Amino acid sequence: MPSAPDAKTRYEEFCETTYVPIYSKPWWMDAVCGSENWDVWLFEQGGEVAAAMPYNLEERARGRYITKAPLTQNNGIVFRHPAGAGSIARAKFEEKVVDAACEFVEGMGLAVYEQQFHPSFSNWLPFSWNGYQALPRYTYVIDDTSDLDAVWTGLSSSYRKNVRKGGRNGVVDDGMDPEDFYAEHAKVFERQGLPVPVGRELWARLYRAASKNGCCKILRSKAGEGVASVLFLVWDERSVYHLMGGTMPGFNGLETYNALTWNGITLAHDKGLSYDFEGSMIKRISKSFREFGGDPKLYFRIRKVFDPEVVRTEAERQIARLEVGW
Repeated sequence: MPSAPDAKTRYEEFCETTYVPIYSKPWWMDAVCGSENWDVWLFEQGGEVAAAMPYNLEERARGRYITKAPLTQNNGIVFRHPAGAGSIARAKFEEKVVDAACEFVEGMGLAVYEQQFHPSFSNWLPFSWNGYQALPRYTYVIDDTSDLDAVWTGLSSSYRKNVRKGGRNGVVDDGMDPEDFYAEHAKVFERQGLPVPVGRELWARLYRAASKNGCCKILRSKAGEGVASVLFLVWDERSVYHLMGGTMPGFNGLETYNALTWNGITLAHDKGLSYDFEGSMIKRISKSFREFGGDPKLYFRIRKVFDPEVVRTEAERQIARLEVGW
């Protein structure tokens, strides 16, 4: 008798019949985590997978962590709600799934559990009842891109001006080599004296996987002979995501990055998808996304610390930060 399919195989089958955001798709997790560093918990009902929780597992000095994967806005639980379920039935179903997930997590011997959930998950109370905490986060989304004229009107007047200016100052194309994109994107951080947050190997794995799945595009704006700005977009069945990008040193003020962003929004329109700016809690960046007409969307970072030593260490760091400000 053949053995039952493993959890990842069953999860792949679940993904074929259920909307799963790009960040939780098996190929994405393979790319950003490495196939050996992630797994998935499945919730079964009536012999079928009714919910799933892919997770990135890391070994750290204090023990095992379930934590946010690189370049991954959200994971958390993906629900397949019962057909025809009303709000009460959906809430009961989610509570049942969350209780089971918490039981699974608490049997793993973790130091810390921490995942960011998709904005469609709004009721985190079942986690609270299980002793978890939630930190609110925001992304910005243009939900309806079907009427591009209406989307254009939704930009602030100053950003419409910036997009036009960026279009005059740069020539946009999508023919950039991925290695060249990485080199240019790294300059955004190097000019600020910051480490590049994405390693070259990780970038190569992600680009290959997204390209193989036909859901990515590199945009470049050239000003004269130089690259003025770059943008990397990915998409799933519902949204285009503004994943990586920036303006190159020496090209500030040309507004070419704003023009690239408008090209990304136009791509979402062409595909009949929403446009997700990928969120930021940084005031300057959030204000920029708002000026493009994005609506703030709340999502939650849900967390529980199981190791008391982690609690103590984090408290000491917080006190040290406060003392610096005194």
